[in-house]
Amino acid sequence: MFNIFRMHMYRVSRAKSTIILSVLLICFLFFGIGIAYLIYDNPLNMSLGTLVGSSGVLMQYRATDAHQFLVQGNDAFLILTTIFAVIFTNCDFTRGFAKNTYSMFEKRRPLVFAKWSALISCVTGVYIVYSFLALALSAICVSTFTLGGWGAYFKSWIIVYICLVALVTMVFWITSLFKSPTGGMVIGILVATGIFTTAELILSFAIVKITGSEKFILAEYCMDYVFKMYNVDMGTADTVRTIVVALAYMTLALVMSVFLSDKKDVKI
Repeated sequence: MFNIFRMHMYRVSRAKSTIILSVLLICFLFFGIGIAYLIYDNPLNMSLGTLVGSSGVLMQYRATDAHQFLVQGNDAFLILTTIFAVIFTNCDFTRGFAKNTYSMFEKRRPLVFAKWSALISCVTGVYIVYSFLALALSAICVSTFTLGGWGAYFKSWIIVYICLVALVTMVFWITSLFKSPTGGMVIGILVATGIFTTAELILSFAIVKITGSEKFILAEYCMDYVFKMYNVDMGTADTVRTIVVALAYMTLALVMSVFLSDKKDVKI
């Protein structure tokens, strides 16, 4: 299992797609910093409404705001991470060596766990570096950035990370299911752009209208919705539900990926 893990990590380190996606991530990060500078420093004296307090002074740009604005709410980050997950998951099928690796072992479950572990290790590394750069550039480039509130920041950082791992695991399963990059990339784009979230909200409102009860809101149990809607200022119940939903989706997707690996045929 460890050798398979090393093989996938070596493959990532040598892939041109890794370099291209890394460069794009950095470019979009600088673009996001520019937007944050325009919003929070307001050099053009724009009318920003909710960002201006009663005293007429712009609100401070906290570490949690930087994380939510540049990482969690950054569509480009989620789309590029999804593309990486799809390319990573599908590469051994498109290159044909999945048939060799899958035939080398009687039980395929260790192969799935090794491949998933390698994917999550890569995503974790990207998440850590990207979050650090987002904070560092915010501190350097945005004058209203303020230190403090690190407890809330780390709480937000961990929960968003759990949700991100759950989403990547779902992409891992979908790509493994179709043995094609199309399904995973489409799912990632629909999640990042909020199309799924809008559809889930419409369906939730329809259910509430029909049943006349607001005790069950369908969208609150959908992975993309809880990822998009999570906020560090949420209450304990909403925060716990976010974590439980993310862990449930991650576990289900991983179990389904293992189930697919148990099939005798390996189509390339």
